Amino acid sequence: MNKKAPIYIALLSSLLLWNCSKDPKSEANAESTAEKVVDIVHVSEAQAKNIQLPVGGFEQTIVGEEVTANGKVEVPPQQMISVSVPIAGFVKSFSLLPGTPVRKGQVLAVVQSMEYVQLQQEYLQALSKQKFQEQDLSRQETLNQENVGSKKKLQQIDSEYQTGKAMIKGLEEKLKLIGCNIVKLKAGNITPSINVISPINGVTKMVYVNIGKNIAPTDVMMELVSREHMHLELNVFEKDANKVQVGQTLLLENPRLADKPLTGKVILVGQTIEGPTKAILVHGHLDNEVLEQKLVVGQYVNTKILTGKKAVQTLPEDAVVRRGEGGFIFVRLKTNSYQQVPVKLGITENGMVEIILEKTLPSKEIVKANASILQAMLAGGEGE
Repeated sequence: MNKKAPIYIALLSSLLLWNCSKDPKSEANAESTAEKVVDIVHVSEAQAKNIQLPVGGFEQTIVGEEVTANGKVEVPPQQMISVSVPIAGFVKSFSLLPGTPVRKGQVLAVVQSMEYVQLQQEYLQALSKQKFQEQDLSRQETLNQENVGSKKKLQQIDSEYQTGKAMIKGLEEKLKLIGCNIVKLKAGNITPSINVISPINGVTKMVYVNIGKNIAPTDVMMELVSREHMHLELNVFEKDANKVQVGQTLLLENPRLADKPLTGKVILVGQTIEGPTKAILVHGHLDNEVLEQKLVVGQYVNTKILTGKKAVQTLPEDAVVRRGEGGFIFVRLKTNSYQQVPVKLGITENGMVEIILEKTLPSKEIVKANASILQAMLAGGEGE
């Protein structure tokens, strides 16, 4: 007997049992319960009279072309100040917190430094030595005029005098950088304290020190931000980069500032694509400087840049049912029978909405009003 026969018989039996277990009726039921796309609505004669569903074609409308640009409120780099002192010391006093307004010339902190004392001492000593060298040089010049002195000694004294003069000048410039009052120092007033002065009008962004902390010339004590030259720093995607130009109008919507969009101007357009977002940087100013001052540095903004005019196909707003960024319109297939068609929506201007078709319309007779009523009937189950 062939040993493979039992295996073939077992496989054949399994196949027959599986075929028998399939119920044709259950398959048909499954297909019938599959979700059907409902996009056609029928209305009765009476409903058609009450609703008023005028039909027609698209309208050609000249609208303002715009580019969406998101970004934040920024200030130029020269208006962001890192405050430090050019000599080592420790913080004696300060009273600033992040967000504290500051005035130009205001004392931000007081730093005490032994090195500063030493530098002042060296300056006064150099001044005293220079007086002696100046007198010695004058005597030696007199002796040489009388052919009594040595020319070599005159040259040596003159060299020492010029060296001392250069040292005094260098020490004086160092002291000025620190903020020393040279007039008072020449009068003999040595001080261990350095007043850290604000160079701008603005606000305190960050503070990195505390009382008693030792600081070095490389340490940033605090950061200040001037609000005098705030602007909008916007990102425009690569596909729209060629549309943006200096001088174009931008619109900023911010209900906290005004009940209608604020206008501004593009003042600078970047020439390179930045970062993973593949966008160019665009800088703009608001026309209303008073409202611009109410913005906060770092605040996120959403704007539109008006880049020109274009002719588009449009429908009245009442002919469109909006859904997110897109929507639906209705076309008449036959008397009192209408089909819903998904579309993309563009610019809305003066009550007209730009319609961007994703496919060919099944009919050229487009419902021009009361589309929302047809949508409600379709959702209520009056369609097929």
